[in-house]
Amino acid sequence: MSWFKQTPAIPTELAAAVAPEGRLLAWATHSGGHIAATKNALVEISDQVTTVTPWTDSVQAKWEPPKLTVVFQGQTDLSPTSRSWILDEASQLPRAVRDRVTSAVLVDRVFELPNAGKVRFVARKDETNVYWSAIADDLAASQTQIGQIEIAKAVVELRSTFGI
Repeated sequence: MSWFKQTPAIPTELAAAVAPEGRLLAWATHSGGHIAATKNALVEISDQVTTVTPWTDSVQAKWEPPKLTVVFQGQTDLSPTSRSWILDEASQLPRAVRDRVTSAVLVDRVFELPNAGKVRFVARKDETNVYWSAIADDLAASQTQIGQIEIAKAVVELRSTFGI
């Protein structure tokens, strides 16, 4: 009987996908494949398709065992997308994902704006830039001229408040 539980070897296809994304932090098996957190991105292999999403596109993460959910919004995406995985085993992956999302997200605030509705403002960073996103619950109201003006003013106020 061994005193220490040996960590299983990373699957070959996941190792190949992870290599260009920086240091491997943690990985796990999910119901459709494998998922890994690296220094630079979340790498998922599902049904032989590899998806690499940089942490600068992450908005938030949620861990409700055994389900891990991460919300992403790229710089050109109009609305966020949520991806979830049922993890097959206990691993350090949820902790690594939380740490990477936390390190990428500088500001996460929700405001109720009179003409745009409830809007979540998220500031994310990479090595050189800070990216602001406004995620509105009411997309139609937020895309009106007055809604856009309120959102722009709120971003200016937040940037000033946080010095970003």
